[in-house]
Amino acid sequence: MATTKQVKDIIDDMNKTITELRSKELLRDEKGISQSCIGKNIFEISYSDKNETGSIVFDKHISSSKIMDALLVGQQYTILLYDKGIFQAEFIVEGNLIIKERLVFMKKHNKIWDRNEIEESEILEDDWFDEDGVPIMLRIDYAPEDHQDGDHAATHFTISNHESCRIPIKGIVSFSEFVKFVLFHFYNIKIGRKSCYYSDEDTITDIEKQMLHLSWG
Repeated sequence: MATTKQVKDIIDDMNKTITELRSKELLRDEKGISQSCIGKNIFEISYSDKNETGSIVFDKHISSSKIMDALLVGQQYTILLYDKGIFQAEFIVEGNLIIKERLVFMKKHNKIWDRNEIEESEILEDDWFDEDGVPIMLRIDYAPEDHQDGDHAATHFTISNHESCRIPIKGIVSFSEFVKFVLFHFYNIKIGRKSCYYSDEDTITDIEKQMLHLSWG
């Protein structure tokens, strides 16, 4: 399939990140990366065997447990961490320009188990998965067609699936940087992947810079 440099760069970044996670035994499962042409010089990057169940993460009327259970049963994820934390990654690229991005992390509860605890528990029963706790749901979207200055940032960070939570972000976030962010801040795990950004262009506006926002050097 003919493709573009941007598509190749995104897939390369994802593959190298997944390889490092696998080498550190942080993965329970991976669905692989799907690439398809959806229009003239327009490509979609997603996870293999994606179906409509994967969009359940946007359902605001059911519990996080039901969302997680549906994603796990349907295997609707890019990677599944050792403790069943889920990452989804999707991009749409036109030529060498990213025109849409979605990165999701979900975890049924905020208790961080180490791998030995999980292995010991699973020998008896899979009850660690039903541990009481506060669910974690983080999402980064880049959707310039929906941009409303100061209200709906082109690139934004959503917490707990709250529809009016759109924290402005400096620019498009790479898969590896999102994974590093989650592993560091929630698991206290660092991975060695070098900083990788798909675009040097800022998508944040001057008005949004005056708001609390996410940025980097």
